[in-house]
Amino acid sequence: MRKILLLTGLLLPAFACADVNQDIVQRAFESIDRDFQEQWAFTESTTTEEIEQIGRYDPRLPDGERWKLLFVDGREPAEDEIEDFQEDKKKDRPRRRGKDERGEDEEDERDNAAMVNFETLELIEETSDYWLFSFIPNEEDDDDSKEFMRQVDGQLKVIKDGHYVEYIDLRNDAPIKPATGVKISKFVTTISFGPAVDGGPIVPLAIDVEVKGRAMLVIKFDTAETIRYSDFEYAGI
Repeated sequence: MRKILLLTGLLLPAFACADVNQDIVQRAFESIDRDFQEQWAFTESTTTEEIEQIGRYDPRLPDGERWKLLFVDGREPAEDEIEDFQEDKKKDRPRRRGKDERGEDEEDERDNAAMVNFETLELIEETSDYWLFSFIPNEEDDDDSKEFMRQVDGQLKVIKDGHYVEYIDLRNDAPIKPATGVKISKFVTTISFGPAVDGGPIVPLAIDVEVKGRAMLVIKFDTAETIRYSDFEYAGI
């Protein structure tokens, strides 16, 4: 009995810390405005190795006209580029959380917290300004995703002033072999958040993705994409 009591005394602080960590991070994610596109206009700048394009979103315009492609590589876009841009935006339109065909709740595609396994959160640094946590990313249902995410490490930073997530970072620290003949040497995805304007809602500010690797031993791939959101303007009623 004495050993059980001693063990319980050792475990309770650990469980308490886990609960505190989960509460801190959950509240920080709740600070992110997932519906900001309903009331805010903004500029989206996308850069890859092949192209740089700038678009503008305005929720005051009719549905289907809210996105406008402004520039491609510093010039006015061609008609086919505008059409491709509009098609891409139709595909990227976020789907709201609702009910599936069985009447059960669906996951909201805008929920960034869904990529975090909250039970694996560990506090690795705390200052007067922020908390820094490590975590294991959540796995999708398919086997390929599970195998991939097991080899990815996650970190997130919570800013104390305003209590919001400043960034989520996913990256590998060793080569990943997600499929036969495929080897990923570098995988980095970072999503950054912050106020749209001073005193405004917490919104996504940037997405950075970089993937390097080799397929079938001879085919190299090296891709990078950066998306920046800026020039936020309140457009609500």
